[in-house]
Amino acid sequence: MATAGTAQAVVDPTQRILLEGNGDDPVVRKTLHQPYWAMQSFAFDHVHGHIYFVQTKVGSKNGDLWVTRTDLSGNVLGAMALHSFDHGSSMGVQPDTFGSPYLWLAGDWRSLDPDSGTPPNSHTIARVKYKDGGLIDYHTSPGVGEFHIGLSDFVDCPRPSIDPYTNRLLVRYMGTTSPWRLALFNLSDVLARGIHDDTPCLAMRALPTNAQLKIAEGDHFQGVAAYGQYAYLSYGAAPAHPSDPPRPSYLFSVDMNRTGGQYTEKFQTHAGDSLPGREPQGLAIWRHSSGPRLAFGFSSKIAVSPDEFQSTVFYKSDLAF
Repeated sequence: MATAGTAQAVVDPTQRILLEGNGDDPVVRKTLHQPYWAMQSFAFDHVHGHIYFVQTKVGSKNGDLWVTRTDLSGNVLGAMALHSFDHGSSMGVQPDTFGSPYLWLAGDWRSLDPDSGTPPNSHTIARVKYKDGGLIDYHTSPGVGEFHIGLSDFVDCPRPSIDPYTNRLLVRYMGTTSPWRLALFNLSDVLARGIHDDTPCLAMRALPTNAQLKIAEGDHFQGVAAYGQYAYLSYGAAPAHPSDPPRPSYLFSVDMNRTGGQYTEKFQTHAGDSLPGREPQGLAIWRHSSGPRLAFGFSSKIAVSPDEFQSTVFYKSDLAF
Protein backbone atom coordinates (compact mmCIF):
# COMPACT_ATOMS: atom_id res chain seq x y z
CA MET A 1 0.00 0.00 0.00
CA ALA A 2 1.37 3.40 -0.98
CA THR A 3 1.20 6.71 0.82
CA ALA A 4 -0.78 9.55 -0.67
CA GLY A 5 2.32 11.32 -1.92
CA THR A 6 3.63 8.41 -4.02
CA ALA A 7 2.45 6.23 -6.89
CA GLN A 8 -0.64 4.33 -5.89
CA ALA A 9 -1.24 0.63 -5.42
CA VAL A 10 -3.82 -1.17 -7.54
CA VAL A 11 -7.34 -1.46 -6.08
CA ASP A 12 -8.54 -5.07 -6.17
CA PRO A 13 -10.97 -5.68 -9.06
CA THR A 14 -14.70 -5.73 -8.30
CA GLN A 15 -17.94 -5.78 -10.20
CA ARG A 16 -19.25 -2.52 -11.64
CA ILE A 17 -22.79 -1.19 -11.27
CA LEU A 18 -24.27 -0.71 -14.74
CA LEU A 19 -25.56 2.82 -15.16
CA GLU A 20 -27.92 1.83 -17.96
CA GLY A 21 -29.17 -1.20 -16.02
CA ASN A 22 -32.40 -1.90 -14.17
CA GLY A 23 -33.50 -0.23 -10.96
CA ASP A 24 -36.39 1.27 -9.03
CA ASP A 25 -37.55 4.33 -7.06
CA PRO A 26 -37.86 3.63 -3.31
CA VAL A 27 -38.41 7.29 -2.36
CA VAL A 28 -40.85 9.35 -4.46
CA ARG A 29 -41.63 13.02 -3.84
CA LYS A 30 -41.17 12.97 -0.09
CA THR A 31 -41.14 16.15 1.99
CA LEU A 32 -38.22 16.14 4.41
CA HIS A 33 -38.02 17.81 7.83
CA GLN A 34 -37.61 21.33 6.44
CA PRO A 35 -39.84 21.70 3.35
CA TYR A 36 -38.34 25.08 2.41
CA TRP A 37 -34.73 23.80 2.26
CA ALA A 38 -33.41 21.77 -0.68
CA MET A 39 -31.94 18.29 -0.33
CA GLN A 40 -28.23 18.22 -1.22
CA SER A 41 -27.07 14.67 -0.50
CA PHE A 42 -27.98 11.47 1.30
CA ALA A 43 -26.50 8.20 2.52
CA PHE A 44 -27.74 4.91 3.96
CA ASP A 45 -27.35 3.24 7.34
CA HIS A 46 -27.65 -0.29 5.93
CA VAL A 47 -27.32 -1.87 9.37
CA HIS A 48 -30.46 -0.22 10.79
CA GLY A 49 -32.44 0.53 7.60
CA HIS A 50 -32.37 4.34 7.59
CA ILE A 51 -31.57 7.08 5.08
CA TYR A 52 -29.95 10.35 6.17
CA PHE A 53 -30.65 13.39 3.98
CA VAL A 54 -28.82 16.73 4.16
CA GLN A 55 -30.76 19.92 3.38
CA THR A 56 -29.60 23.51 2.91
CA LYS A 57 -31.45 26.77 2.47
CA VAL A 58 -31.14 28.02 -1.10
CA GLY A 59 -28.88 31.07 -1.20
CA SER A 60 -27.60 30.58 2.35
CA LYS A 61 -23.98 31.52 3.04
CA ASN A 62 -23.67 30.49 6.68
CA GLY A 63 -23.26 26.73 6.30
CA ASP A 64 -26.39 25.81 8.26
CA LEU A 65 -27.86 22.41 7.43
CA TRP A 66 -30.68 20.14 8.45
CA VAL A 67 -30.13 16.38 8.56
CA THR A 68 -33.33 14.36 8.18
CA ARG A 69 -33.50 10.70 9.22
CA THR A 70 -36.06 8.59 7.31
CA ASP A 71 -37.02 4.99 6.78
CA LEU A 72 -36.13 3.34 3.46
CA SER A 73 -39.27 4.81 1.85
CA GLY A 74 -38.39 8.38 2.83
CA ASN A 75 -40.84 8.76 5.73
CA VAL A 76 -39.41 11.21 8.27
CA LEU A 77 -38.30 9.71 11.60
CA GLY A 78 -36.23 12.54 13.04
CA ALA A 79 -33.93 15.48 12.32
CA MET A 80 -31.02 17.45 13.72
CA ALA A 81 -29.45 20.85 12.98
CA LEU A 82 -25.86 21.55 11.93
CA HIS A 83 -24.22 24.98 11.89
CA SER A 84 -21.13 26.02 9.84
CA PHE A 85 -20.84 22.75 7.92
CA ASP A 86 -20.47 24.00 4.34
CA HIS A 87 -22.93 23.09 1.59
CA GLY A 88 -23.64 19.44 2.38
CA SER A 89 -23.18 18.36 -1.23
CA SER A 90 -21.75 14.96 -0.29
CA MET A 91 -21.83 12.82 2.82
CA GLY A 92 -20.99 9.44 4.29
CA VAL A 93 -22.71 7.39 6.98
CA GLN A 94 -20.69 5.18 9.32
CA PRO A 95 -23.21 2.91 11.12
CA ASP A 96 -23.02 2.71 14.89
CA THR A 97 -25.96 2.52 17.31
CA PHE A 98 -29.60 2.47 16.17
CA GLY A 99 -30.66 5.90 14.92
CA SER A 100 -27.27 7.41 15.78
CA PRO A 101 -24.53 6.75 13.21
CA TYR A 102 -21.50 8.89 12.54
CA LEU A 103 -21.98 11.37 9.70
CA TRP A 104 -19.05 12.50 7.54
CA LEU A 105 -19.44 15.93 5.93
CA ALA A 106 -17.39 18.87 4.75
CA GLY A 107 -17.03 21.46 7.51
CA ASP A 108 -14.89 24.52 8.23
CA TRP A 109 -17.33 27.05 6.76
CA ARG A 110 -15.15 30.00 7.81
CA SER A 111 -12.01 28.79 6.02
CA LEU A 112 -12.32 31.80 3.71
CA ASP A 113 -13.78 35.21 4.50
CA PRO A 114 -17.58 34.76 4.90
CA ASP A 115 -18.02 38.46 4.06
CA SER A 116 -16.39 38.17 0.64
CA GLY A 117 -19.73 37.94 -1.17
CA THR A 118 -19.26 34.32 -2.26
CA PRO A 119 -19.61 31.22 -0.09
CA PRO A 120 -16.25 30.07 1.30
CA ASN A 121 -15.04 26.58 0.44
CA SER A 122 -14.26 24.13 3.19
CA HIS A 123 -10.78 22.78 3.92
CA THR A 124 -11.74 20.01 6.33
CA ILE A 125 -13.96 16.98 6.71
CA ALA A 126 -15.93 16.55 9.91
CA ARG A 127 -17.25 13.43 11.67
CA VAL A 128 -20.21 13.93 14.00
CA LYS A 129 -22.65 11.72 15.85
CA TYR A 130 -26.24 12.02 14.67
CA LYS A 131 -28.93 12.48 17.33
CA ASP A 132 -32.64 13.14 16.77
CA GLY A 133 -33.38 16.68 17.91
CA GLY A 134 -29.70 17.51 18.29
CA LEU A 135 -27.77 20.64 17.32
CA ILE A 136 -24.06 20.79 16.53
CA ASP A 137 -22.02 23.88 15.73
CA TYR A 138 -18.81 23.04 13.90
CA HIS A 139 -16.81 25.68 15.73
CA THR A 140 -18.19 25.51 19.28
CA SER A 141 -19.78 22.11 19.97
CA PRO A 142 -17.90 19.22 21.57
CA GLY A 143 -17.78 15.94 19.71
CA VAL A 144 -16.82 17.28 16.27
CA GLY A 145 -14.08 15.11 14.79
CA GLU A 146 -12.09 17.41 12.50
CA PHE A 147 -9.89 16.06 9.71
CA HIS A 148 -7.65 18.63 8.03
CA ILE A 149 -6.62 17.61 4.52
CA GLY A 150 -2.83 17.53 4.47
CA LEU A 151 -2.32 16.24 0.92
CA SER A 152 0.36 18.18 -0.96
CA ASP A 153 -1.86 18.61 -4.04
CA PHE A 154 -4.94 19.71 -2.06
CA VAL A 155 -6.51 23.16 -2.53
CA ASP A 156 -9.97 23.00 -0.95
CA CYS A 157 -13.57 21.78 -1.25
CA PRO A 158 -13.32 18.17 0.02
CA ARG A 159 -16.38 15.97 -0.49
CA PRO A 160 -16.53 12.65 1.43
CA SER A 161 -18.31 9.38 0.70
CA ILE A 162 -18.06 5.96 2.39
CA ASP A 163 -18.07 2.59 0.60
CA PRO A 164 -20.26 0.43 2.89
CA TYR A 165 -18.79 -2.80 1.48
CA THR A 166 -15.09 -2.06 2.01
CA ASN A 167 -15.33 0.59 4.76
CA ARG A 168 -13.27 2.98 2.67
CA LEU A 169 -13.43 6.77 2.55
CA LEU A 170 -13.46 8.38 -0.90
CA VAL A 171 -12.66 12.10 -1.03
CA ARG A 172 -13.27 14.34 -4.05
CA TYR A 173 -11.36 17.60 -3.83
CA MET A 174 -9.98 20.53 -5.80
CA GLY A 175 -6.33 19.89 -6.57
CA THR A 176 -3.22 21.67 -7.77
CA THR A 177 -2.18 19.11 -10.40
CA SER A 178 -5.67 18.79 -11.90
CA PRO A 179 -8.93 20.69 -11.33
CA TRP A 180 -10.64 17.86 -9.45
CA ARG A 181 -9.22 14.70 -7.91
CA LEU A 182 -10.23 11.54 -6.05
CA ALA A 183 -8.37 9.84 -3.20
CA LEU A 184 -9.36 6.52 -1.63
CA PHE A 185 -8.39 5.51 1.92
CA ASN A 186 -9.25 2.83 4.41
CA LEU A 187 -11.51 4.49 6.97
CA SER A 188 -9.47 2.93 9.79
CA ASP A 189 -6.30 4.63 8.49
CA VAL A 190 -8.06 8.00 8.33
CA LEU A 191 -9.36 7.63 11.88
CA ALA A 192 -5.89 6.69 13.10
CA ARG A 193 -3.71 9.05 11.06
CA GLY A 194 -5.88 11.70 9.38
CA ILE A 195 -5.63 12.57 5.69
CA HIS A 196 -2.02 13.42 4.88
CA ASP A 197 0.69 12.53 2.40
CA ASP A 198 1.95 9.79 4.74
CA THR A 199 -1.49 8.21 5.23
CA PRO A 200 -1.71 4.89 3.34
CA CYS A 201 -3.69 5.60 0.17
CA LEU A 202 -5.35 2.90 -1.93
CA ALA A 203 -5.73 5.03 -5.05
CA MET A 204 -5.51 8.62 -6.21
CA ARG A 205 -6.43 9.99 -9.62
CA ALA A 206 -7.56 13.03 -11.54
CA LEU A 207 -11.18 13.35 -12.54
CA PRO A 208 -12.13 14.11 -16.14
CA THR A 209 -13.10 17.70 -16.82
CA ASN A 210 -16.58 18.54 -18.10
CA ALA A 211 -15.06 18.94 -21.56
CA GLN A 212 -13.53 15.45 -21.37
CA LEU A 213 -16.88 14.10 -20.17
CA LYS A 214 -18.54 15.87 -23.10
CA ILE A 215 -21.05 17.70 -20.94
CA ALA A 216 -21.76 21.42 -20.59
CA GLU A 217 -19.84 23.58 -18.11
CA GLY A 218 -23.22 24.33 -16.51
CA ASP A 219 -23.71 20.63 -15.71
CA HIS A 220 -22.56 20.86 -12.11
CA PHE A 221 -21.09 18.12 -9.93
CA GLN A 222 -23.92 16.78 -7.77
CA GLY A 223 -22.58 13.75 -5.90
CA VAL A 224 -19.92 11.06 -5.53
CA ALA A 225 -20.00 7.47 -4.27
CA ALA A 226 -17.63 4.49 -4.11
CA TYR A 227 -18.09 0.76 -4.57
CA GLY A 228 -14.95 -1.35 -4.71
CA GLN A 229 -12.80 -0.53 -7.71
CA TYR A 230 -15.13 2.17 -9.03
CA ALA A 231 -16.21 5.67 -8.16
CA TYR A 232 -19.54 7.05 -9.38
CA LEU A 233 -20.43 10.67 -10.06
CA SER A 234 -23.57 12.68 -10.75
CA TYR A 235 -23.79 15.87 -12.83
CA GLY A 236 -26.60 18.20 -13.86
CA ALA A 237 -28.53 21.33 -12.97
CA ALA A 238 -32.03 22.58 -12.23
CA PRO A 239 -34.19 24.35 -14.82
CA ALA A 240 -34.62 28.10 -14.42
CA HIS A 241 -38.25 27.63 -13.36
CA PRO A 242 -40.07 24.55 -12.00
CA SER A 243 -42.38 24.52 -15.03
CA ASP A 244 -39.48 24.47 -17.52
CA PRO A 245 -38.39 21.17 -19.11
CA PRO A 246 -35.75 19.25 -17.15
CA ARG A 247 -32.11 19.82 -17.96
CA PRO A 248 -29.85 16.85 -18.80
CA SER A 249 -28.71 14.71 -15.88
CA TYR A 250 -25.73 12.35 -16.11
CA LEU A 251 -24.22 9.45 -14.20
CA PHE A 252 -20.58 8.41 -14.67
CA SER A 253 -18.39 5.59 -13.44
CA VAL A 254 -14.61 5.90 -13.20
CA ASP A 255 -12.08 3.17 -12.51
CA MET A 256 -9.83 4.07 -9.59
CA ASN A 257 -7.04 2.10 -11.29
CA ARG A 258 -7.09 4.39 -14.32
CA THR A 259 -5.92 7.97 -14.66
CA GLY A 260 -6.55 11.43 -16.03
CA GLY A 261 -9.50 12.04 -18.32
CA GLN A 262 -10.51 8.39 -18.55
CA TYR A 263 -13.97 7.21 -17.50
CA THR A 264 -15.69 3.86 -17.80
CA GLU A 265 -19.37 4.58 -18.49
CA LYS A 266 -21.50 7.64 -19.19
CA PHE A 267 -25.27 7.55 -18.94
CA GLN A 268 -27.82 10.31 -19.39
CA THR A 269 -30.66 9.41 -17.07
CA HIS A 270 -34.26 10.42 -17.67
CA ALA A 271 -35.34 9.16 -14.26
CA GLY A 272 -37.62 11.73 -12.69
CA ASP A 273 -38.04 13.77 -15.88
CA SER A 274 -41.63 14.50 -14.84
CA LEU A 275 -40.57 16.07 -11.52
CA PRO A 276 -41.07 19.85 -11.32
CA GLY A 277 -37.83 21.80 -10.99
CA ARG A 278 -35.84 18.55 -11.18
CA GLU A 279 -32.22 18.89 -10.01
CA PRO A 280 -29.87 15.95 -9.38
CA GLN A 281 -28.72 15.98 -5.76
CA GLY A 282 -26.72 13.25 -4.10
CA LEU A 283 -25.31 9.82 -4.84
CA ALA A 284 -24.81 6.87 -2.50
CA ILE A 285 -24.17 3.14 -2.40
CA TRP A 286 -27.01 1.26 -0.77
CA ARG A 287 -25.80 -2.01 0.74
CA HIS A 288 -28.81 -4.28 0.23
CA SER A 289 -29.47 -7.99 0.80
CA SER A 290 -29.92 -8.43 -2.97
CA GLY A 291 -26.58 -6.75 -3.77
CA PRO A 292 -25.14 -3.26 -4.15
CA ARG A 293 -27.37 -0.49 -5.42
CA LEU A 294 -26.25 2.86 -6.80
CA ALA A 295 -28.80 5.34 -5.46
CA PHE A 296 -29.12 8.78 -7.05
CA GLY A 297 -31.37 11.58 -5.87
CA PHE A 298 -33.34 14.52 -7.21
CA SER A 299 -34.59 17.59 -5.42
CA SER A 300 -37.77 18.94 -7.00
CA LYS A 301 -39.00 22.48 -6.49
CA ILE A 302 -42.78 22.28 -6.15
CA ALA A 303 -43.46 25.94 -5.30
CA VAL A 304 -41.81 29.35 -5.41
CA SER A 305 -42.07 32.44 -3.18
CA PRO A 306 -41.33 30.78 -0.89
CA ASP A 307 -39.42 27.92 -2.47
CA GLU A 308 -40.68 24.50 -1.43
CA PHE A 309 -39.05 21.15 -2.16
CA GLN A 310 -39.56 17.41 -2.28
CA SER A 311 -37.00 14.61 -2.60
CA THR A 312 -36.90 11.50 -4.78
CA VAL A 313 -34.39 8.64 -4.88
CA PHE A 314 -33.82 6.12 -7.67
CA TYR A 315 -31.30 3.29 -7.88
CA LYS A 316 -29.47 1.02 -10.34
CA SER A 317 -28.71 -2.57 -9.37
CA ASP A 318 -27.41 -4.55 -12.39
CA LEU A 319 -23.76 -5.61 -12.16
CA ALA A 320 -21.04 -6.51 -14.66
CA PHE A 321 -17.29 -7.20 -14.70
